[in-house]
Amino acid sequence: MSRILVVYYSRSGHTEFVARQIAARCHADLERIEDLASRDGVLGYLRSALEAIFRLRPSIQRARRRPRDYDLVIVGTPVWFWSVASPVRTWVHRHRSELDNVALFCTCGGSGHANAMDDLEALSGRPALARLALTERAVPQCQRDPALRSFLLELKRVRAVSVSLPPMQDQAPA
Repeated sequence: MSRILVVYYSRSGHTEFVARQIAARCHADLERIEDLASRDGVLGYLRSALEAIFRLRPSIQRARRRPRDYDLVIVGTPVWFWSVASPVRTWVHRHRSELDNVALFCTCGGSGHANAMDDLEALSGRPALARLALTERAVPQCQRDPALRSFLLELKRVRAVSVSLPPMQDQAPA
């Protein structure tokens, strides 16, 4: 079985929720990207916006896990102003040489996901094996979202990843 790492940043909890769902279904290790500065309140929001707009790389805590120890790294980001969240930008820049196989997911308010995913692919230096974008509205029900199922099936197809598939949207959970 492939060793998988799901690494993510989450300010509001949406991306964390999706990361936990993916990690559970892929039997993956989970690592949260930790910011060194607060993003709480209006000032935190403004700092986040400016960092995204100007594609800055803020300081983050050192990772506990090494991406080179994994066969697949799944990177998750919220979309900030049609871009990758700046702590994720820092993490990918820091670990770029260790990323052989990547898959990507993002959460967004409604738009900007394609740009953020393209940006993440460019930052990692390789095309994603699979991509998933979910709106904040879809996050609470993502376990039953066909997009999550398609993402997991694509990972299974390209990397022979062992996954626990969510039920189809019209099926009741067992």
